Amino acid sequence: MRAVLDRARPLHVAAVGIAVAIAYALLCSALKVDDVDRYWHELGANSFFWDLGHLWMQPLAMLLYRASGGVLGVNHTLEAINVISVAIGCAVFFATLREAGHAVLKSVAAVAFVAVSFNLITLGPTAHIKLMVFPALALALHHAMRWERAEAAGESGQRDMIASAAWSAVGVNLLVSVLPQALLLALFMLIRGARRQGLVKAIRHLLPYALTLAVVGFALLLAAYGMARQTGTTQAQDLLGFTLGGLKEKQALQNWLVSWKEMPLRFAFSLINNFAFLPSLGTLGRAWMWGWLPDVQAVLPSLLGQALLAALIGGLLLAIAVVGARQALRNREPGLLSPWAFVLGAAAFSYYYNLNDPEHWFQFTLPVTLLALQLRQRWLDVLLLGVALPVLLVVNLAGYGIPKARFALAERQQALQAALGPQGLYIGFAAYPGEPDSSLFDTPGVERFNIDIVQMNETKADVGALLARLDERVAAAFARGGRVLVFRALDDEDWRGPVMQVALAGLPRAKLREHLAARYAISGPVDAGGFPAYELRPRAADAYKAP
Repeated sequence: MRAVLDRARPLHVAAVGIAVAIAYALLCSALKVDDVDRYWHELGANSFFWDLGHLWMQPLAMLLYRASGGVLGVNHTLEAINVISVAIGCAVFFATLREAGHAVLKSVAAVAFVAVSFNLITLGPTAHIKLMVFPALALALHHAMRWERAEAAGESGQRDMIASAAWSAVGVNLLVSVLPQALLLALFMLIRGARRQGLVKAIRHLLPYALTLAVVGFALLLAAYGMARQTGTTQAQDLLGFTLGGLKEKQALQNWLVSWKEMPLRFAFSLINNFAFLPSLGTLGRAWMWGWLPDVQAVLPSLLGQALLAALIGGLLLAIAVVGARQALRNREPGLLSPWAFVLGAAAFSYYYNLNDPEHWFQFTLPVTLLALQLRQRWLDVLLLGVALPVLLVVNLAGYGIPKARFALAERQQALQAALGPQGLYIGFAAYPGEPDSSLFDTPGVERFNIDIVQMNETKADVGALLARLDERVAAAFARGGRVLVFRALDDEDWRGPVMQVALAGLPRAKLREHLAARYAISGPVDAGGFPAYELRPRAADAYKAP
């Protein structure tokens, strides 16, 4: 085993990390995605925020920001944390592959496959610090592989067992969704140990792993509670309240099963989408399942291209799963149980939680790639690195990564602001749909009516109350002489989130259009900041006059 471990040369590992860091730094975008606004506010306010689902993530970012003296500013500090996290994770993964006996060029190509995967490109070159967990995830997998291969060679591997558990505990405190991976690894190793030496000895052998996971995890939880109390950033009176309150808050976001028919398809698509940029295939697929699919002839060539890409990546993932399951059951090659534990652990959480957030899917990237290479099938290597890699490199970078990096945010925001005017009203959604969108724009002074936020938080899915509130805001805009523009909500070709969620909660697009058409003159689409929008005007008989 030592001869194999010597193959991971420090200079090679460092070179891989630096190359990934440079590439991701060049892909950084001015766009703020998902929760970035919240992170900006927290660091700008110089305050800790404790969320049990990501317990140490925001506080650790704050500590790093303070340690650096804030020389990079809030945004660039968060971007640097994310970019460096991806680079470290990829460097560790390269070391893992080399120590498993894979050639240098093959390992580099595999790292490129990981780095170019869609979810990492979505989150990595941004200030969205969820990828802070990536190095811990990579190190937990790295030491799990060492532990598994050491045992197969008749060695104890106890140091790597403990290291894997410790890094898993760190990962859980950064992102709780990684916990099932650590637990499944313990279960798989226990089952294999019980077959070889009996259950009692297997439990005794696994005890250091379980104790390390529990002790490190609890110590970090205790430290978080202690710091939260010291800084006055928690209302919880005791550790139990701090923990249970956080769990309750996180569980309230869980959507559970939409339907037994939809969930497997949704899971399969999201897993494919983790690797490949498929901007409209999934949303139109769901619209079709619900009988809301519009005329798709105009976008049919694009959809066919996306369907072919989805078939390629889906076929690759299916091949990895089938061959991997067969070989793992036959115990052909040491080093299969660890990636399988991480894959199935990620699947358990993602399937249960039923969210399409990228943070619940990038956890598949490393173990799936590792599993594919560990199968030692030449045809699978060719499919993964010779076919899928160049295709994803072109599609994900040209279709998403580079356009997003070059997105002229300041100019587009000014154009949107000018299109609406200081008295205007923006009607649309607040949720991030996964691509550059006007919902991400900072337009001070422009009044916004976010349908999804009002529906969820204010009117509690009461459609009548929501539409009445919308009419009030439109009337007020007309009265002051403002322009009213509707973004995405009336676009028949745009079915990205949260259009589906809003429709399922009682306000499908057809109902909204019927309501607006009965009251206002609708024209468009018009260009507003580079995005299509529909303009509402008062009907001639009911025209509002500015005072």
